Amino acid sequence: MRFHIDYFGKDSGKDSGKDSGDKSKKPKKGQTPPPEAVIKAILEKHNKATDSRRFNAILATASINNAIDYYKKFKTIQAALKAEDDDFETLNIACVFSPPAQALSQEKGAESNKNVKDIKQLQDELAQEKADNQVEPEKKKAALIAIIDDYNRQYRTNHSINDFDLYYQDVQQRIKDQKYSNADYPRCNKIDIVIVVDMLLTGFDSKFLNTLYVDKNLKYHGLIQAFSRTNRVLNDTKPWGNILDFRGQEKEVNEAIELFSGSAKGKASEIWLVEPAPVMVEKYKAAVDKLQTFMANKGLEYVRPPK
Repeated sequence: MRFHIDYFGKDSGKDSGKDSGDKSKKPKKGQTPPPEAVIKAILEKHNKATDSRRFNAILATASINNAIDYYKKFKTIQAALKAEDDDFETLNIACVFSPPAQALSQEKGAESNKNVKDIKQLQDELAQEKADNQVEPEKKKAALIAIIDDYNRQYRTNHSINDFDLYYQDVQQRIKDQKYSNADYPRCNKIDIVIVVDMLLTGFDSKFLNTLYVDKNLKYHGLIQAFSRTNRVLNDTKPWGNILDFRGQEKEVNEAIELFSGSAKGKASEIWLVEPAPVMVEKYKAAVDKLQTFMANKGLEYVRPPK
């Protein structure tokens, strides 16, 4: 399966939350839009990207502090929108990042010691999170405790930071439970978007996860791995994985797909990427014109299909 990639603000200022005619205000290479603009874009695009929430998504952030900030701002912005419009349907947002092992090491008991050991082992594969947790670990611990408490209230669970692995497993299972219809498994039990740093970007597979929002720098193998969370094959209702990149990483995407295309480098974009919508529209128009010409040559009347 291929990827359909949108680059935030590439064609106009519309995606950046500015007036669409003000192209000078669109994000430039190396500039990252503020979280509020990212969240606004996600709220505007999520239903379409996920086929009216039939699928779900990951938001990949650059650091634990960024993940915490996004989580808090999603809560605030969605609460304000709900207060303005009671018909606004909020997205179920979860967040997962490894707890700072050094902050947990103050706990006592064999079970706690095992938890600390497991977390240290987990972090060996999470380079960014391991580095982040060296700075102000108590603040990150407090934030994660609050996030897990919210999760418990939302999903009627009883996790704690001291059984982090069970919490992490629960998050993964709820992402996969998107496969059930809302009639069989109410939407309140599901996750629409999970905010991550390193977790879930490699090795995690769910056929009903189809969208990745990217607010972190990626390249080469890491980029392909992260994007590939979205393109696990399901059926023709999921023709490709959706990527919305907020960091203008078109060059990095092109380099990665060329690197991993082997002998087919000349066809890398054709193999990996779905053409942008404007290109597809122009091809469609050309095909219609060709069909009209063909039918006219055969003495047939072309009837335009209803919109």
